[in-house]
Amino acid sequence: MKLESIAIQEFKQFSGRIVIDDLQPGLNLFTGPNEAGKSTIAEAVRAVFLERYKASHLKDLLPWGKASGQPSVEVNFNLDGTACRLSKQFVTRQRCELKIGQAVFGEDEAEDKLAALLGFSRAARGPLKAENAGVPGLLWVQQGGTQEVRDSTGHAAQYLRDALSQLSGSSEAAGEDALIAVVQRELRQLLTARTQKATGPLAEAETTLAGLIEERNGLEQQRQQFDENIARLASLQEAFDDTQRKRPWELHEQKAVLAQQRADAAAELERSVQGLAQSLQVSEAELALSLQQEQGAAELEAAVARERLQLDAARGEVAAAQTEHAQAANGVAQFEQAFAGASRALELANAAVTAADLRSQIGLYRTESERLDASIAAAGKANDAVLDASRDAAALELDDVKLKRLITLDRELTVLRARTEAAMTRIEYRLNGALTVDGEPVTGTGVLRVDEEKLIVLGELGELRVIPGVSDLSAQLSELASLEAAHAQLLQALGVASVGDAQARHEQWKALIAQQKSQAKILDVHAPQGIDALRAAHASAAARWQASNERLAGLPDVSAALPLDEARRNAEIARDALEAARKVLAHAAEKRSTGIATAESLAAQLQRKEAQLSDETYRSNRTRWQTKIVEQRVQVDALRKQREGRERELEAVRLDDPAAEATRYRASAELARGEQHERQVRIAQLRSQLETVGASGLGERLATLEARVEQATRRKDELGLRAGALSLLDQVLVDERDAAVAQLRAPLTERLGHYLKRIFPQSSLVLGDDLSPATLDRYGRADTLDALSFGTREQLGILTRLAYADLLKASGRPTLLMLDDAAVHTDAARRDAIKRALIDAATRHQILVFTCHPELWDDLGVRQRAIDDLKVAA
Repeated sequence: MKLESIAIQEFKQFSGRIVIDDLQPGLNLFTGPNEAGKSTIAEAVRAVFLERYKASHLKDLLPWGKASGQPSVEVNFNLDGTACRLSKQFVTRQRCELKIGQAVFGEDEAEDKLAALLGFSRAARGPLKAENAGVPGLLWVQQGGTQEVRDSTGHAAQYLRDALSQLSGSSEAAGEDALIAVVQRELRQLLTARTQKATGPLAEAETTLAGLIEERNGLEQQRQQFDENIARLASLQEAFDDTQRKRPWELHEQKAVLAQQRADAAAELERSVQGLAQSLQVSEAELALSLQQEQGAAELEAAVARERLQLDAARGEVAAAQTEHAQAANGVAQFEQAFAGASRALELANAAVTAADLRSQIGLYRTESERLDASIAAAGKANDAVLDASRDAAALELDDVKLKRLITLDRELTVLRARTEAAMTRIEYRLNGALTVDGEPVTGTGVLRVDEEKLIVLGELGELRVIPGVSDLSAQLSELASLEAAHAQLLQALGVASVGDAQARHEQWKALIAQQKSQAKILDVHAPQGIDALRAAHASAAARWQASNERLAGLPDVSAALPLDEARRNAEIARDALEAARKVLAHAAEKRSTGIATAESLAAQLQRKEAQLSDETYRSNRTRWQTKIVEQRVQVDALRKQREGRERELEAVRLDDPAAEATRYRASAELARGEQHERQVRIAQLRSQLETVGASGLGERLATLEARVEQATRRKDELGLRAGALSLLDQVLVDERDAAVAQLRAPLTERLGHYLKRIFPQSSLVLGDDLSPATLDRYGRADTLDALSFGTREQLGILTRLAYADLLKASGRPTLLMLDDAAVHTDAARRDAIKRALIDAATRHQILVFTCHPELWDDLGVRQRAIDDLKVAA
C-alpha cells in the first residue's frame, strides 16, 4: 500500500484545510518544531484508517477553539496497482466511504473492509484499544512509543503467524491447532492461563470445601469451648464457696480500723510539731531583731571612730587645696597679662594686613571706575545710534504682508495686462480730418484699442461698428479692473507711488534694522544690563573707593607691627598657656570646694552620730537589748530541743505510714468483695451459656458437617486431577506445536538478522511465543529487553518493525511505516546505521518519518517537507 495524498480539515490544531500530496513510494521526511502539527498528521492517518467514524469519544478531534467544527480526513492510496480513496468525517454528520477501483463501500462495510485489508480488528464500541490495532499498531509508531515493541507485537501476533504460515506453506492458520485450542479451553475452565490459579468449577469446589472446613472448625471450637466452660464452672464454684467461708474482706476491714487509729495519732503529733515550729520561728525572729539592734549600735561606734579619722584627713586635704588654689590664681594673672600683650600685637598685625588689602582694593576700585566711565560713554553713543536707527526704521517700515501681496498683485497685473493687450483689437489711425468714436472726436495719429463694441462715424461715408472677436475679453477686463483697484488700494495703504518705491523703501528699512541690531550688540557688550545698571555699578565702585580710603585713614600706625603669622602664633601660644592655667585653677578650685564640702559633711555626720551614742535613752535601750538577747537565746534553745524530740517521735510513727495502710486494707477489702461478686456473675453466665449450647444439638451438627466436608474433598480432588491432566496434555501439545512453529520463524529470523547486524554485529534476537523480542544475545551474554538501555530498546524497536514489515510484505499484506520522533535517544553512529536501514527498507515499503530535528536527518537524500510550509500552502 502506498499513500499518494492526505487531506486534513478542521482536525485538532488544523482549523482550516491542509493537503499533503506528492508522497513518494519510499522515504518521506516531515520536519517542524514541537507543536507544529507532526503528530497531528500521524494521528489523522491513524484515525481515518482505524477509528470508527461514528464513535462518540472523538470530540477531542475538534479544532481548537471551534466547538462546531467537522473534523474530516481523506487519503488517496494505491493498493496492488489499484487506485483507492478513503474519506471519513467525525463528530458531526459522520460519514465513511471507501473506494477501491470502481467498487465503493460505505459506512460499516467500509470499515470492515479496511480491517480485513490492513490486518486489525474493530472495537465493539468505544475507542480503538491497543489489542485491536493489529498490524497498524505495530508499524505505525506513535511519539515516545518506539521502544514499546512487545505489546504491539503481541497484538499483531496472529497476523504475523498467518504470514509465516503462508511463507512456509504450513496448513496452520491461527498459530495453534484445534486440539490445543480445545485442551486449553477445557483447562482454562479450571485454571487461569497466566498464574495457573483455580477458576470455574475447581475454584468453586475449593471455595465450598474451604467454607465447610471453616464451619466445621468453628463447631469444633464451640465444642472445645463447651468442655472448657464446664471445667471452668466447677473451678469457679469451688473458689466461690471457699472464699464465702473464709470471708477475707472482714479481716482486711479490721486491720483498716486499727491502721486508721494509728494514723489519727500521727496526725495529732504532726500538728504538735507544727505548733512548736511556729513558736520557734517567732522566737528566732525576735532574737534576730535584738541581735540586729545590737549589731547596729556596734557598727555606729565603729563608724564614729572611722569618721573622726576621715575628718582629720579631709581637713588636711582642704589646707593643701587652698595653697594650690592660691598658686594657680597667681599663674592665671601672669598668663592673662601675657595674653593681653600678644592680643594687642595680633590686632596691630591684622591692621597691617587690612591696610595692605585696602590699598589693593583702592587701586582696583579706581581702575573699575575708569573702566565704567569709558563703558558708559561708549554705551551712550551706541544707545543714541540705536534710537536714531529705530526712529528712522519706524518711519520707513512697511507691512510685510501687504508688501508681499502688492508684489504678487503687480506680477498678476503685468501678466493680465499682457494677455488683455494681446486679446484687444487694435486700430492704428492717421487722420487728416476728424471722426467720432462712440460720440467722441478722434483726430491726428494714434492707436485705438477696442475692448468693447464701438461705433465709428465716418461722416458722409457712413459708419463702422467694430465688435471684438475674443469672447472672454470682457471677463479679462473686469478681472483687470478688479486687480488694478486692489493694486491702487495697496499702494495707497503702504503710502508709496509704485512697487519699485515700496521695494526701495523696504530695502532702506532692512538696512536700518541691521544697523540697529549692530549698535544694539555694541550696547550689549558695554552695558549687557543697560546703561542705568552700568551707572549704578559706577556709583557703587566710587562709593567703595571712598569707603576704602576712609577705612585706611582710620587705621592706627602699623609701622612697628609684627608679621601676621608670627603675631598669630604668639597669641595662640599665650592663649593656650592661659587656658591651661585656667584649667589648673578650675581644678584647684573644684578640689578645694570638694574638700571643704567633704569636711563639712563629715563633721556634721560625726556630730550627729556622737550625739546619738551619748543619748541616755539610746544607752538604756541598748542595755535592755543586751539583756533580752541572753533570755531569747535560752528560750530558742529550749524550743529547738522540744521540736526535735517531737520530730523524732513523728518520724518513728511515719515509718509504718498508718494512713497508707488503712487505705490499703480498705482497698483490699473492696477487691475481695468485688472478686467474689465477679465469681458469682461468671458462674451465672457460664451456666446460662452451657444450658444454651447443650440445647442446640452441637454434636449432631458437627457430624453432619464432617460428612459434607468429606464429600466436598472428593469433588475438589477429582477436579484437581482433571486440571493436572489437562495441564500436562497442554504442555506436551504446546511443545510439539512450538517445535513446528520454530521452523516457521526462519523467514522472520532471517529478516531480523539482516537489520540487526547493522548496529549489533555478531548478535541474535530471541523471539517469544508471540513473536515479540525477548532477549538479545551478544558476546556470549543474553540480556532481556527490560535490562537494555532506553536508547537500545528504541533502536531495536525500529529494526524489528522493519523486519516485521518485510515479513508482511512477502506474505502479500499491505505495509506502511510511520515513525513519529523515533531515534531520539540514539547517538550519531547508531543513528547513521538506522538511516541506512531505513533507506534499505524504503526500497520495499513506504515510510513516513516525522522529526523535530531536521539537521539530524538532512543526509537521507530525500526532500524535507516542513509542516509550516504545508500550512502556508494551504
